[in-house]
Amino acid sequence: MQVQNTNDSSIVSKLSAANKGYFQDNWLKMFVEKEQKRSPIINRGYYIRFKAIEAAFNSWFATISSLTSGKSQIDYPAVMRRKLEYIQNSEFSNLLDLQSTQDFSNKNIVAISEEYAMLGIDLQDCKELKQCFQDMEINFTAPTLFLSECSVTYMEPKGSNALIEWVQINFPNSAFVVYEQVDDDFGFSIVMKNHFKSLGCPLKSINPKMDAFAICSRFKEQGWPLCSTISMFDFYMNFPEEEKLRIQSIELFDEFEMWHEKCRHYVLTWACQGAISVPKILHSKSGSLIFDNMSAGTLNCTYELSSQLIHRFGHQVALLSSRFLIVSGGFGQLKKRHQRLEGLTCYDTVSKRSYLVPSSSIQDPLGKRMFHSMTKLTDGTLVVIGGRSSPATIFNTVVSIHCDDMSQECASYTAETVTHMPLPTWRHSQSLIHIDGVEHIFIFGGRTAANVVTNESFILNTKTWNFSEIPSLDIVPSPRHSHSAASLDKRKFYVTGGLSKDERILNSVYVFDVATFSWSELNISGLLPRYSHSSVCYNNAIYLVGGISGFSYGPHSVGMIDLCTNTAYEFELKIQAPEYPLILSNHCCYVYEDRLIVTGGGGNCFSFGTHFNEIDICIEFPEQACNGTVLKD
Repeated sequence: MQVQNTNDSSIVSKLSAANKGYFQDNWLKMFVEKEQKRSPIINRGYYIRFKAIEAAFNSWFATISSLTSGKSQIDYPAVMRRKLEYIQNSEFSNLLDLQSTQDFSNKNIVAISEEYAMLGIDLQDCKELKQCFQDMEINFTAPTLFLSECSVTYMEPKGSNALIEWVQINFPNSAFVVYEQVDDDFGFSIVMKNHFKSLGCPLKSINPKMDAFAICSRFKEQGWPLCSTISMFDFYMNFPEEEKLRIQSIELFDEFEMWHEKCRHYVLTWACQGAISVPKILHSKSGSLIFDNMSAGTLNCTYELSSQLIHRFGHQVALLSSRFLIVSGGFGQLKKRHQRLEGLTCYDTVSKRSYLVPSSSIQDPLGKRMFHSMTKLTDGTLVVIGGRSSPATIFNTVVSIHCDDMSQECASYTAETVTHMPLPTWRHSQSLIHIDGVEHIFIFGGRTAANVVTNESFILNTKTWNFSEIPSLDIVPSPRHSHSAASLDKRKFYVTGGLSKDERILNSVYVFDVATFSWSELNISGLLPRYSHSSVCYNNAIYLVGGISGFSYGPHSVGMIDLCTNTAYEFELKIQAPEYPLILSNHCCYVYEDRLIVTGGGGNCFSFGTHFNEIDICIEFPEQACNGTVLKD
């Protein structure tokens, strides 16, 4: 029954996406008793699902132009009877010209017309399925498409393999096309599997681990000579730019990380034989490029449970001293409610205690912001710039914060608005630099109130609180957001990765040199594309923690760029904590006692619920030499 209920929820979500304008489907409303609006990320998720199924059908009919046989829909008997009732009570009841099923002794045939049949059968019962087809006088040798839309994934591997093999044996000119989940055993897939398990409908066919390669291997083991698969991430990356821009214009959207993770964890598989071939839609053009990254082994790391006050994403952190870490904003949980968080939280690295820091200001200008930036100046002042509340509400303020001695129980902070941004942004980067002995904050990129991805730059003088715009330069990084910047001795800073306006994940590295006041692009070999990562400079290297790459081998990795050789390496984090799923995006990192600490992170995981990382990761830096040699464990 729980599996059948997922069908009802799915149709409601499809209708929400259609009503919003993601795609056109005039039939969905027939099967929904009460319409509901879904969140933008769910609408996008069902949009990509619709496009995948649409592409499968279009490819089929383009290949089999002489197809004259009809369509059969197979599902649980209760689901098919309910669907038939919806059709009979709708304004379209006369379109199917349903015939009486009294001529059939087989009660599994729920409804039938000249071009359409509804079969109420458990897909694991291949014997009954074959009997239905025989009773309907199906031509087993005719080109036949079997399309499974999130159905075989709920079956035990034994049952799903039997179905796949049965089709292969009985239909010599056929294609078996599947839209379903894959599992890579990283954070998002663990959250996804736990969600379906909690609903009472576990994803049985992808346990144990079932990635795209394993799916094709399964089909070939059941006798299918040809099989190809494409992730929805690669599928979407192949879309024309005008279609991507159309989708971006439908509604405000700012959950790129979990949208791309959702797409990476759903695939379209096409297995075929006989007269059927693999269509072009299964051939990725750009999304699945192979990057020749240099694997450098694993990094030693440990983890510990973090305070619930630290469970958040889209926040910022700064070490106020060697002992106290200040956490600002983000989206988290307070008083048992998920919400954007205001004010400051202090984490004591010695006692491991976290507590809310009260504001002594009558009206705290910080507000509830996320995806902002926070910089600590030499005198201990914290500077918070930009950010957003909702995607439609942008902060244009620059706020200076002065904290009391955090070792005192009654510590508080004062905050005041010191200026306003010339171009309000969020998901931008900030870098602390020195110009003529004065600390300045360099703001680059991000998203604007007009929902534009920018490459504008501004410099904030922390003495006068005046902004100055960067003059036109010969080389400027392309527009991007959710990139990261790491400063080297306040003389240079490095901008890595990011997401472009057409949602391409970037792997470029730019350096800004204060002495020459110019940008230059570094030619780095072996660097994975990534965004929503964090970065630090340490010992002539830049470390890039986590982020979204679109690749299955990127979620728990740390990239290292050796600045002496301009060579990139990828280290894997071996974190054995499946009870604490780790999603390394929208997090923060900082260097503490010559170790790299990762705190917070997570996201709204499609329809699977909001996830907050519950552990902090302590990573040991690798031994390295300036000649680029990395010593493996």
